Amino acid sequence: MQQLKNKKRACYMKTPPIARIGLKLYPVIFLLACSPHAWGQQPAAFNFDTCVNLAVKNYPLEKQKSYLQQIEENNNSRLNGAWLPQLMVNSTATEFSEVVSFNLPGFGAFAAMMPTFYHDQYNLGIDLRQTIYDGGVTAQEKRTSAANTDAEIEKNEVDIYQLKERVLKLYAGILLTKENIKIIYSYLNDLKSREQDLTSKVKNGAMLQSNLDALQVEMLNTGQKAIEAKSNLNALCGALTLLTGRQVDTGAVFAGFAPQGIKGADSVNRPEIKLFELRQKALQEQTILAGRKEQPHLYLFGSGDYGRPGYNFLDQNFRPYGMVGLNLTWNITGLYDLKYEKENLSISNKMVDNNKDAFMLETHSAMVRQSSEIDKLRQFTASDSLIVNKRRMMSKTAADHLDNGTITASDYITQLTAEKQALLNQTIHQIELQAAYIDYRITTGN
Repeated sequence: MQQLKNKKRACYMKTPPIARIGLKLYPVIFLLACSPHAWGQQPAAFNFDTCVNLAVKNYPLEKQKSYLQQIEENNNSRLNGAWLPQLMVNSTATEFSEVVSFNLPGFGAFAAMMPTFYHDQYNLGIDLRQTIYDGGVTAQEKRTSAANTDAEIEKNEVDIYQLKERVLKLYAGILLTKENIKIIYSYLNDLKSREQDLTSKVKNGAMLQSNLDALQVEMLNTGQKAIEAKSNLNALCGALTLLTGRQVDTGAVFAGFAPQGIKGADSVNRPEIKLFELRQKALQEQTILAGRKEQPHLYLFGSGDYGRPGYNFLDQNFRPYGMVGLNLTWNITGLYDLKYEKENLSISNKMVDNNKDAFMLETHSAMVRQSSEIDKLRQFTASDSLIVNKRRMMSKTAADHLDNGTITASDYITQLTAEKQALLNQTIHQIELQAAYIDYRITTGN
């Protein structure tokens, strides 16, 4: 038994160093190639639309819509209170240094008939005020508040809509990285198959050791690329997990993009357009409200009091007393300020128009760039199949030449690498084309 172990050790030590490194790396490469199915786990399945919906539901701003609506309801309830009677309790206690006196010459008899006027006076009462006409201010404040709330809700929708672009980048990145990993392992399998053949020929003296070394170095380099690709996939899945609030593992199944096109997607229907319209509507409502505030206001008022003295100051006894009346107010000087307020609101409206024009310019510029990118990718995909077929034949020919010893392993690796790169490019162009279609539709809001 000891002699057998010594023979194995001697055989291992005779193996070239580069080959020994490759032997150590093969188990690592095998583990990298294992899928979740090997462990009996059922991978989760995702598609682009599902990820978008999850991201929207998980986004903190999604909850703000209900908050804004609640604030609007509270504002309406508060404004409705403007038509309720306004009650105010007031009380006073005062001390005067002097009071009315009739101690005048010749009025002695008359002064004796007058009551005693106290230096201390007291009053406890309730004041009531009821709006009869407010110039339409309350109703207009409701409309203005509703318009502002609609604009805030739509602004929230704009922020949420931009999530689609972030999800698209992550989802496309995951699809591309997974395809890259498939190509890498396919490349490793081809190298492994060729390495077994070269090992046999080296032992038989039909192939130089340097060819085998070159092949094994390429396997090591490819193994590192596999590690790097899986690291990138982990990062992308982690980012998508944070965005969607759902655990996204690297072993999950990601469906490809549904076939898309840009036909009928030339009109711009982005939520920003509606936001600009709602902001202008809110400015219009504010302009109307500014005019309403300068209208006459009519109130019914009254008060009921207990104390001394009352309205009849000759009666110095504690007693109840009160009054009712109408009050008409009209701030005429406010019309001067109204002119400038309306001008400012008009300027703000023009600024919204300018922002809308700038947004449309940027959007149409993006549409031109994306349309050009789509045309380019269409042309790429049209020729990818031909390139892959040519590269596959060239790689097969190189493999035959390597078997015959007419080329080196490095020459074969060059051709095999070009074939796998052509396959990867074909897949990349297909994914990027579908992603470009979706990106174009996101840009136009269709």
